[in-house]
Amino acid sequence: MRSLTLHFVATPLHALIAAALSPLAGAAQRRAGFSRALGVCTALLVLLGTVPALAAPEAKLLRVDPRASLDSGDPIITTVIEVSQSKRISEAVADCARLTGDAQLGCMSEALERPNALYQSFPFPAKNAIFAVSVDDMDRPAKYISHAKWGESGREPGVGTAWLILVDADSRMGAGFQDARTLASRFVAAMGPNDIVNVMFFNDRQVVRDSQWLPTAKQSQATKLIDSLKDPYPSQGRNRALLTIIKTAATDAFKALGNVGGVNVPMHQAMVVLSSGFGGTDPSTSGPGALELSRYMTTGRFPPENTALPKTPVPVISIYFPHSTYDEFRNNAFDFMQNLANPQIGGFFSVVRKGEGKRSDQIVNAVRSRFATMHVVKWKMSCIAPKITQSFKLVFHNVNPPILGDTTFEDVPIGIDPSSWPLDVDAAQTKAQVGDGVYPGGRFKVFGDFCWGGDKSRAEVYFLPAGSAPPADLKTADLESARRAQKQLVAQGMRGTSVEAADAFVEFEAPDSDKLIHGSGSRAVARLVIVDNKAARTSGVTADTILELKATTAPFPLVWALGGLFAATVVALLVVVVLRGGGRRAPVRAQPAAPMPGAAPARRPTASQATLQGAAGVFTVPAGGEVRAGRDDSKCVVLLTDPGVSGVHATLKVEGGQLWIRDERSNNGTFVNDSRIPAGTWTALGPGGKLRFGPVDFNIRLD
Repeated sequence: MRSLTLHFVATPLHALIAAALSPLAGAAQRRAGFSRALGVCTALLVLLGTVPALAAPEAKLLRVDPRASLDSGDPIITTVIEVSQSKRISEAVADCARLTGDAQLGCMSEALERPNALYQSFPFPAKNAIFAVSVDDMDRPAKYISHAKWGESGREPGVGTAWLILVDADSRMGAGFQDARTLASRFVAAMGPNDIVNVMFFNDRQVVRDSQWLPTAKQSQATKLIDSLKDPYPSQGRNRALLTIIKTAATDAFKALGNVGGVNVPMHQAMVVLSSGFGGTDPSTSGPGALELSRYMTTGRFPPENTALPKTPVPVISIYFPHSTYDEFRNNAFDFMQNLANPQIGGFFSVVRKGEGKRSDQIVNAVRSRFATMHVVKWKMSCIAPKITQSFKLVFHNVNPPILGDTTFEDVPIGIDPSSWPLDVDAAQTKAQVGDGVYPGGRFKVFGDFCWGGDKSRAEVYFLPAGSAPPADLKTADLESARRAQKQLVAQGMRGTSVEAADAFVEFEAPDSDKLIHGSGSRAVARLVIVDNKAARTSGVTADTILELKATTAPFPLVWALGGLFAATVVALLVVVVLRGGGRRAPVRAQPAAPMPGAAPARRPTASQATLQGAAGVFTVPAGGEVRAGRDDSKCVVLLTDPGVSGVHATLKVEGGQLWIRDERSNNGTFVNDSRIPAGTWTALGPGGKLRFGPVDFNIRLD
């Protein structure tokens, strides 16, 4: 019903705007037209203000974690994603506006703690999601592997939250200090198996108690710290830089996560602030100041100027404990605490009045229930930029209602050495296509999802010589050992030659040496490692990850044998002819006949069609017409499904014995022999050339 209402509102607004701007066409009426337009725009804003505002569904990336790749040896990235439609706090408590005092605060807390008061969660549309990394100015989509709800994945490694709990221990908390201690204890008691916690108490100057980061196994230490502080600290004046105290505590705590010994840092983080919000006369502890701090936590880099730190957005759970003070200070405190929360990424706000500590479980459940709706999504990411920072994009297509993606993870470090990222080799397809086996001097293809853009000079292959064995157990996180193993393979000199390369396969010629064959007969195998020399990445080098293919000895050179037999036969016939000819005169050679007068000269044959052959399929372009290539099956004959290809990517035709290509202003370009061609211009490509539509390669044959 909401979308229907917006539809009928939008129609008269367009009419009003058109009516207001129509006088602008006449120079004599510009001033009057501008006044009318301004009046209509004012009316438009008033009208829009009466329409309930509900943000569009958004997907928020809360973590990009590459550690699964380092653990499993596969190019897997784990992401934490929330898909939700956030609601404003003001909208959730709108019914409380007519109340005042404690009645209003009680109404607000009840409204805010209802299920889905600040959000509406959505399922993760796996079939419509595109997660990509930017490599060489191209977006390389990852392959979706799996997803699960956060609340159902608590036993998986890394699926937990780092809880920073800040408790206001200033005397102006009054009796609310005991309620804050109760609520802090309930957050600690609700920790999951992979959660960690850091409890801090602060007065009106600084942090005065700090538990440091503790795992769930030591949550009792955090509880003891909370129980040990029975009373708040005395106040030291009317001025308190609360914003600075909270920001400093958050920066110190989350910055320390990378250096915590004995604690496995989980994939999610959250900050809980239990405070009266009192800042007194401090100008920064205000509603606008809290908004800046909320944005700081949402950005998720501590401190923000250190771009080497990972990006980890932090939801802020802000619980306001009202206190008795001047109206001005009390209003500032309320605005400050409310604006701290960032519900767009899972933040939460509520009010706890004196003696309401019994609502602690209700508040903890409201917060954790929202986190439980997040998604743990795994992707197979074959490509990665050869640098320490990566740029990721999460977008969705053909989703109803439309879901806004997230492109804020730009140039962020992900905490791994890019050279440790393994090449994505499709061992099953490679083994299926190897035929009778790899043999010395023979050619073979290795299939996979490579990122060298058809540059065969980047692709290298090294064979493990017979009699030697790869490392039996080599942890991928031990980069120095991995590099030593790779260098040993390279140093043994068993290197093949790259013949042809595309993003989906590479063809090699094996070295002409029987040393590449391990074993004999039907058990003979060849063991090899693929190397991308530009990105310094390799396929597996250990006993359980090295590529092992069927091998055989070099086939008998039948062609040479037949050629030798043919040559011997010809020589024998010549000898017979000479012996029988004796002294006869040599026959007169026949001269070629002259062309008949008026006869047309012989015509050279021209190509009647072009054949495009690649991993995406085989396509024919006949002479005498134009053929389109792209993802739009209603317009394109050369139908390509890769997301890097545009709907109508390019047009092809065969003319004058050549294949002609015209790029139709595609997003990722059309390449002829590895050179990008200008859009809208016909470019010729002769036989044996290479053609690439974005990331999809083809070899060209003219028939």
